[in-house]
Amino acid sequence: MALTVGIANGQAPMMPATASNSIGRIDSLTFELLSSIPSHSPVKAIPTNYITKAKFDEDVKMMGTTIPMDFHYLVERQIKYLMGFGESYYNMIHERMNLYFPIFEEILDRNSLPVELKYVSVIESNLNPNAVSWCGATGLWQFMPYTGKSMGMKINYNLDERKSILTSTQKASEYFKNSYFLFDDWLMSIASYNCGPGNVNKAIKRAGGGKKTYWQILPYLPKETQNYVPKFIAMAYVLNFTEHAYNASHNNSSAILVPTKIDTTLHLGKVCQYIGHSHEEIIHANRELLTQNTGVATNNTVLMPYEASMSFVENLDSATEFAIAGSPYNYYSNYRTSSRYVRQSRNDRNAAKLSKKSSNRLVVRRGQTLHSIAKANGLTVAELKAMNNLSSTKIAVGTKIKLSKQKKHRSRGRHKRNYR
Repeated sequence: MALTVGIANGQAPMMPATASNSIGRIDSLTFELLSSIPSHSPVKAIPTNYITKAKFDEDVKMMGTTIPMDFHYLVERQIKYLMGFGESYYNMIHERMNLYFPIFEEILDRNSLPVELKYVSVIESNLNPNAVSWCGATGLWQFMPYTGKSMGMKINYNLDERKSILTSTQKASEYFKNSYFLFDDWLMSIASYNCGPGNVNKAIKRAGGGKKTYWQILPYLPKETQNYVPKFIAMAYVLNFTEHAYNASHNNSSAILVPTKIDTTLHLGKVCQYIGHSHEEIIHANRELLTQNTGVATNNTVLMPYEASMSFVENLDSATEFAIAGSPYNYYSNYRTSSRYVRQSRNDRNAAKLSKKSSNRLVVRRGQTLHSIAKANGLTVAELKAMNNLSSTKIAVGTKIKLSKQKKHRSRGRHKRNYR
């Protein structure tokens, strides 16, 4: 199970591929360390009233990017336009940056690309993996169906990899590498992402051919592309050097999404039900699964928040059993289960319930988790949380946990009175 934890500035530890060395070995201190790394660190976030060319050039030097960012009048116009957006817009953007930027930076850095290319996704989709444009471009990086399929992305009734955080970012990286190889210019590469390399080549020819800069061919590009690159530069500037560059609610920590191997075709709803995690949060991280069937996931891998992934990996066998035995109807496509296996799974669960201690409660000891307690007593985490009115899977040592529901029995005297 190859796991990648998204970390700011592209520094992502790669997990080993065996279950025994998986996320279960990462302790809470490691989790706290990773989550405390800022998801977005603006270069210099200060109130900006008026931007001059000298100030702009000085600020951009601090970024240290290899992408040339010039103070063109179209860039200035786009900065003023973006600065007019309200706080609600930038709160939304920073919340999504917290989730996606660590992953973007890790993949861009792995492909030896400037991490500032992450701002292309901001102007393409506002960091919305479910975004669909009027012409059918879809996902965080807004791939058209033909372009996506030509780059090897799966697009069908069950799966649309244009909505996959990992796959779409990798394919966008490949696109940037190919276009930079063609033009040897980052601004032209970004322009080709909007209008295609063919239109950029036409603009170069119309501008006289030879070695040209983006600003020299700008009048010959499609109208939308003429504003596309200036908007990219403006967005990078606004999110690094203005009052919209820092958001205390979302920039001080990183959301950790972990690619988690699921070797069966478990429905995401059943996975969430077993591990007791927010259904919506895991669905949002895997929008490419149109039917929520993990059997069609790329490499049988789905993204989960750190704690959910750790819980799932630690309880993989019982999670599979729970999904099969507890399903009132078939959640699984391309997966056949024998009735004997289902009966055996139910018998195992019943035997586990009968082997519970006679006591209805236990005191949590060091090393015990809600998941291990549930497994040892033939219960699911969801059942255990419901019995004890718990809103989280975290429990402290010394906590008293109820193991069974109190059954109400009628007294013998009342039973006799019914027959009088």
